[in-house]
Amino acid sequence: MIKQSLSDPPQSQHAILKACDWLVLTIGKIGAWTFFLIGMIVAYEVVARYVFNSPTHWVEEISRLGMVWGTFLLMATCLNRRQLITITILPDSLGAKAKFVQELATFALVGVLAAVIAWYGFESMMQTISVNRRTNSTMSLPYWAFYLPIIIGFALFFIQATADLIVMLMTGRRSKPGFGHEEI
Repeated sequence: MIKQSLSDPPQSQHAILKACDWLVLTIGKIGAWTFFLIGMIVAYEVVARYVFNSPTHWVEEISRLGMVWGTFLLMATCLNRRQLITITILPDSLGAKAKFVQELATFALVGVLAAVIAWYGFESMMQTISVNRRTNSTMSLPYWAFYLPIIIGFALFFIQATADLIVMLMTGRRSKPGFGHEEI
């Protein structure tokens, strides 16, 4: 299997997927850099704590917030690259046409679920804003900062699944290679 990096976008000939690819992969790069920054601040904390005996009060909470943001920003990129964990027992036993229908159903279901999760994430975020809910720490971060990446991540997941579904319905074929086995 050919490996692609985030800087090497997949080739799509459909305008819908080109726009979606650009959006999802750009947000994915931000998510990937978030994990790099988490590593840097944790390294800073280790040096501050064990070399200078001066621990910080912000690294743990900021790194936790960064992990939430990074994870949800990368979800749609993983779908775009077909790099989600999949169970292939059923698809491997299907013919080409049945695999196509199964993938259509999967994208439709993923799109609906992503939209529902984004909606309820939005409602939860608005509720935390209305009561000014904050973390119980010295930083006292607002809880909406933890809900916002859920909304953005699942909205992007919805956009990616819907774009793939639309292109498959318009063309009658897969826009990208399907999910399958990956050699490790």
